[in-house]
Amino acid sequence: METSTTIQQMLAGNKIFVPSYQRAYSWDTEFDNTKAPKQTNVFLSDLEDYNRSSTTSSYYFGHFLFEEKDKTTFGVVDGQQRLTTIVIFLSALFKKLESIRPLTENEEVAKEDMILRKSAHRFETVDYDKQLFKDYVVNQTKKDRNGLDTESAKRIVNCFLIFSTLHFSDKERKLI
Repeated sequence: METSTTIQQMLAGNKIFVPSYQRAYSWDTEFDNTKAPKQTNVFLSDLEDYNRSSTTSSYYFGHFLFEEKDKTTFGVVDGQQRLTTIVIFLSALFKKLESIRPLTENEEVAKEDMILRKSAHRFETVDYDKQLFKDYVVNQTKKDRNGLDTESAKRIVNCFLIFSTLHFSDKERKLI
């Protein structure tokens, strides 16, 4: 994979997966505003602060390290928690935008590049959470919380739920 400057460039045309030797999704979400924020809340707060700022520089998500399996398939070696959270955020964002209005052509392309093009999922989590991630986050066909057998599955769903409940002003609707 070439060095990329955007999440879209990194994911477009590639399949990125979490290798079995990596730990599962471990970022927690806090729904009670009176308690200390968890990793997902901090991620969201950082994005909101950046969006409110007057900076013209691109947002820096950190570095990612991949193990190349073939020309377009890569295992995440470092940055898996952040990348999983980013994909969950983007999937929830596209869902929210689609509930407000039809996606523009550029937004459709971005969604296909970063989430799903036809049946090609751009990102897969560890094997035992893979189907839940596809059903709940990517395809959004699963709505209930039944069958959340692992802590990481619960964390994935909680992360998606908090991102799905975001409300956007007119300014924020131009995020993509």
